[in-house]
Order: sequence, then structure tokens, then C-alpha cells
Amino acid sequence: MSAMERTLLRRVWDARLAYLLLSPLFIGLIVFAYYPPISGMYHAFFDWNALGKKTYIGLDNFRELFADPVFLHSIPTMFLIVLPKLLIGTFVPLLVAELIFSFKSAKWKFRYRMLLLLPMVAPGMVFMMIWARIYDPINGLVTLAGKSLGLIGQDQIINWLGDSSTVIPSLIFMGFPWIGGTAVLIYMAGIMNIPSEVIESSVLDGASVWRRIASIDLPLLMGQIRYFFVFGLIAGIQDYNLQVVLTGGGPGYDTYVPGYYMYLKAFGASRMGYASAVGLVMFVAIFGLTLLTLKYMKSNDDSRD
Repeated sequence: MSAMERTLLRRVWDARLAYLLLSPLFIGLIVFAYYPPISGMYHAFFDWNALGKKTYIGLDNFRELFADPVFLHSIPTMFLIVLPKLLIGTFVPLLVAELIFSFKSAKWKFRYRMLLLLPMVAPGMVFMMIWARIYDPINGLVTLAGKSLGLIGQDQIINWLGDSSTVIPSLIFMGFPWIGGTAVLIYMAGIMNIPSEVIESSVLDGASVWRRIASIDLPLLMGQIRYFFVFGLIAGIQDYNLQVVLTGGGPGYDTYVPGYYMYLKAFGASRMGYASAVGLVMFVAIFGLTLLTLKYMKSNDDSRD
């Protein structure tokens, strides 16, 4: 054993109490965060059911998966839902943060930040159930507003979440006006971190507000924008809460997404191995898209490096 190894072991032994206190955290991390995805990747190559019976079948799950019309249909459906929501969730909070930052009164800035955080106390399930009532074909807010504005006939009934022509736009519209309290605060922190001298110089040069945002704020906020884009992309590909709570994947297969299909195969059809294959494909897609995003969306700090 080299002197360096002995020194390292000695340092670990001296800090044994700290490692002992941290061990429950690391054990929990391994059991609940690392083991499930590794197990899913491993079992993607097995015919595995809920009873625990496993038979190695190699790439058969993937061959079946990429010939499965329901799964292939779910991929473009996912992007039809995810991409608009991703753009909305990234840039609408930025616009709101710019509007709040433009207030001269520090008191009103504080009040608006507080108001934006209040909706966060409501659980996500409550949010979705409220929107289910808003989309009620007879007495929902969207239906009543459309009839009041003359956009919908008085005797017309539109099943917003049950009609192929309206279901995806309805899912995208959910959450209007799309202002996430945490996102606005993070953007505001980034804007407030921009040196005041830079903003004052742009004003003296006669730059308009939009020119200042485009030329100064956006480049300096690229780190935050990239953060919301990457995590929004990951969450959007994984998400299937709307399908479970509101649409059931319908009408027909119109709102099936890979995550929901994985859920049905695992807990509806008891095909755990096949569901693991879907999960592995989703992981590869998320990993690849994340790498592309990190490569092409450079922050100001990355440019200096």
C-alpha cells in the first residue's frame, strides 16, 4: 500500500463519525434514486411480469416496441404537447419578470412577488381538477366564455378534453396565464444581478426597453433560460399526469405519450420488461436532447470559458 493510500485511509478513519452520520442519506440515495433506474435498464432485456418471473429475451422488447403503432403514434403526440408548453414555460415567466422589474416602487415589486408565490400552495392534483371543471362541456368557464363572446353557439356542446380536434390545444392552454412563481423569481434574481451601470448605459445610448432586453438581458440570462429549457424538456417527456387524471389517453389514442404507455404496460398489462424498454428509450431520448441543448444554448459564463 502506497503512502498516499495510507494517508487517504487515515483521513477517512479520522472522519468516520461524519461518514456514519451521512450513511443513511447515501443509503437512501442508492436505494431510491439509483437502484430503480439501473434495475429498469437491466430488466428492459427481459420478459418480466408483476409476479417476478423473468426470462432473458435480448432485444425482443425493443423490436416489438419500434413496430408498435401505439408507441410510434405517442412520440409525435408528446412533442405536440411538450414543445409549446416548453416555450411558454420558459419565456412567459421571463416576460413577467421584466414587467415586475420595470416597476420603480420596491414595495410593489415585493407585493407582486408574493402574489406570484401564493398559487404554489395548492397541490398539482387540485390544479388539474380545477381545469377539468373549467373544461366542462356544459357549465365550464371556457364554454360559458365562448358562448358569451359568440364564438360558440348557444346550443353547441364541445367536449374540450374528449374531441380529437380540441384535446391537445386544451392541454396546452391549461395553466393560463402560465406564470410560474418560482420561475419568475429566478429570472428576477438574474435581472437584478445585471450591473446597474450596464442598464444605465443602455438608457443613455437611447436603447428602447425591447432593445435592452434583446441585447443585454437575454444574453446575460442565458444560464437561467437554459436551466428552464433543460428541466422543462426532461419533465415534459416524463410527464403523464394529465393523461392519468383528465384524458385517459383519449379520445382513442390521441393523447397517448410514451410515459403513459409505459405506465399502462407496467401496471395495466403487467408487462414490466416491456415497460422498462419504453423507459430506457425515454432515457436515451432525454439524455440526447439534454446534451444537444447544453451544446447549443451557451450561457455567458460558458462563452468566457
